[in-house]
Amino acid sequence: MTGTLSVAARRIRPVVPPPGAEAVPAEDRARAHDALSALTAAAAHLGDPDLFHRPRTRARLHLRHVGATDPRLLAGQLASAAEQRVAAGLLAVRSVRAELAELAERAAERAAERPGGRPHFTPDALAELHRLLVAADPNIPGGGGFRRATARITWPDGQRFVITVAPGRPLLGQMERWYRWGTRTSSPALDAAALQMLRLFTVHPFPDGNGRIARLLAQCDLVGAGLLPGLLLDLDGWVDANREAHDLAVVAAADGDLPRWGALFARAVAETARHRTGTLAEHRRILDTATARVADDPVAIAVLGALRSAPAVSAESLRGLLPEDPRPALARLRSTGILVPHPRLPEAFVHPGLLAVLDAPYTPPGTARP
Repeated sequence: MTGTLSVAARRIRPVVPPPGAEAVPAEDRARAHDALSALTAAAAHLGDPDLFHRPRTRARLHLRHVGATDPRLLAGQLASAAEQRVAAGLLAVRSVRAELAELAERAAERAAERPGGRPHFTPDALAELHRLLVAADPNIPGGGGFRRATARITWPDGQRFVITVAPGRPLLGQMERWYRWGTRTSSPALDAAALQMLRLFTVHPFPDGNGRIARLLAQCDLVGAGLLPGLLLDLDGWVDANREAHDLAVVAAADGDLPRWGALFARAVAETARHRTGTLAEHRRILDTATARVADDPVAIAVLGALRSAPAVSAESLRGLLPEDPRPALARLRSTGILVPHPRLPEAFVHPGLLAVLDAPYTPPGTARP
């Protein structure tokens, strides 16, 4: 939220960690690594490790931007913005995988050029990613990119903060330092992801959407480090459920308490990884149960197998993937109630149980799913 600067506003200075800095306490790092390892094993069931990176409409709206919008029009705009965020996220993680492949092919040359060989976004690439991430979002006016004004933040309780990094050259200079540190750091992978995320918060390079892009990049960092196979963590959902603890940890870290932020980041990673491991087990159980019902039909089994890589199937999407015409198998799966027509896409089919699992939001430990 944006507020008016006053004499009571606290100044947030950018966090600039030294090379090789560690922020995550050892026990918290171990727990996060264990959770990520279990998630990686569970994700082997998927044909697409980014399958759970799904459109989710933001619950919090900036009423000053959307208050006068017709509700039906607003619903469409929010849905479109959610789809755009997913597309931007997939582009980001695929660029990380492409850079990993390039680094592997040119290891010797890259080793001297970029010690550590860590994939990372340049400031210009990050600005372009932000434009894609906020495109069509009615909550965020403008076309995205780096901010051109002083960043001021007001919490719901009235506390006010001002980011000390001024727009223009100071901001671009901080982003260049952010990039150089990210490509050269010798910090443990989890710590590097946590610190890069924190630096974006305390530099606050964009007018809005800083949290979303920082959490996306944190997942990309974990993918680039081999700790996560794809965009499987619902960090946005975790922050929504732990907003106060998150914001207090950012402010504490800006004042020098990096372990507080590192512990919170590791907790977010561990809890969202364990949550996704559970939903993956449910996804696999539902798919195995459906497959057992058509055990005598190899084509129907193959059609269901395609749901490990996509939320929906159609005769067109299966064309070329199966040696036989999938339409008789699709008709059987529909007649038995295993598949139902897609609610929006003509000629496409979904398994309602699988779709519900894919769309289930993060729920805190001990909370029953809705």
